[in-house]
Formats: sequence, structure tokens, C-alpha cells
Amino acid sequence: MRYELALTTDSRWTADTAELVAAAGRAGFAGIGLGADRAAGPGVAEALTGAGVRCTELMALMVSRNAERTLASARQLAAAAAAVGAPWVLTVPATPPSPEAAELLGRCADVVAEAGARLAVEFSPLGVVTSIDAARELIAAADPGRTAVMIDTWHFSRGDSTFEQLATIPLEEIAYLQVNDAPEPVSEDGFDETMNRRLWPGEGTFELERFAATLRDRGWAGTVSVEVLNADLVQLPVEEFARAAHDTTARYWS
Repeated sequence: MRYELALTTDSRWTADTAELVAAAGRAGFAGIGLGADRAAGPGVAEALTGAGVRCTELMALMVSRNAERTLASARQLAAAAAAVGAPWVLTVPATPPSPEAAELLGRCADVVAEAGARLAVEFSPLGVVTSIDAARELIAAADPGRTAVMIDTWHFSRGDSTFEQLATIPLEEIAYLQVNDAPEPVSEDGFDETMNRRLWPGEGTFELERFAATLRDRGWAGTVSVEVLNADLVQLPVEEFARAAHDTTARYWS
């Protein structure tokens, strides 16, 4: 299959991991993104196998100025990645780009590579790496073979990335996608907007068809993971959430 649909879990969900994995599989997802604490739990690998679902991403590595703490987190995530066979560790730069930050990112990439995983660097208008191009510059300075860019439609649409950047990023530099939609903002609190007001794909203001078509027309193939962070929708039963997430996303990637 050219596109693999996955579900990025919300850390606020209270259902156990086996229940989340099973719900994702029954909804039609081929993959699921898990927090490191969930992935490291007992029986997770067996639950994934039983549901016919693979772990597509582990969350999340914060790359800060504290090298010791960052590397310790990378080692924990590498162990979890090895346990569930995750190919990507979602990585959030928490310090402005610099030669030192790139060097530390490269050291983290070396750590997770031992577990067969790579770093998926997430840019965000709310962070220190704000666009596709800025993320590309960081991975180029760190370890291009072991790092790539994760593109989230919220961060793409609400930040300073452009469709030209999406149309020109080398396909091999794309780790995977996280997709979602959102209404017009009601405040200048970007954190609240991104964590509590995302919508199902197609129910907001993002140019998702153009976004998807830009990559489809270029021949990109990979994982499309739905990440709808919403304070109200997170209260839904996980079965209902997973079905809605799958069905609203699949039409863009068929």
C-alpha cells in the first residue's frame, strides 16, 4: 500500500494500551503512534501483533541544552523502539539551532540508530524550528542519514512553511506526516489552539486537498498519522474516535 494510515495517540487518553491498539486495528489503521511510557509497558508487542498494527512512531524526544538529560531520554526511547519495532522517534528541538544543537541531535540519532530507528524532527510555529526549511537545515547539520522531517498539517498551516517548501523538499527527507484540521483561531494562545481545538480532517480551514495532492503528485509514499488533539473529542470512546479519525482521513490518501 502506497500510504499507510496510522493513529497518533493523545497522552490524555485513559484507556489501556491494548485497548487503544485494538481500536486502531478495528478502525482500519495499519499503525499507531505511542508515547514511550505506553510502548515500554508489558504485553505491548503482543497486542500490536494480535491487532495487526505496527508502532509507527514513539513520542517524544526533547532536545534541550542539557546534553546529559537529552541523551538519557534518547536511550530510553531507543529501548522502547527496540521493544516494539518503531522506525521513528518523534523529536522536538527545544533550543535554537546552533552547531552545538546539531551535534547533540546527531549524537541522539546515533543512539536510536542502534535500535533500528531514526529521528523525525518536528517543526512548529510555537517552537524554535518553525518551518520545513528550518527543519531541513537542522537535519543537514546533524545527521541526514539518520534524521528526517516530520510534517504536521497544523504546524504547516499555522506557521511560516509554504507550499513551495512542501513541493521542493526531497522526498527522502520526509519522515512521515501527522494530519489534522482546525477552525479559525479564537485566541492568540497557540498552545491552547493546537492542543485543544484541532478537528477531523476536512472539518476546518486547512488546505488539506492541496496539501495531499502536492505530495501525491510528487510520488511520495509513507505513513500518514492522524493527530487530532481536541479537549472535547478526547472524551469520546476510543472506538468511536478511531473510526472517525480513519474515515475522515482516508479520502485524502486513496
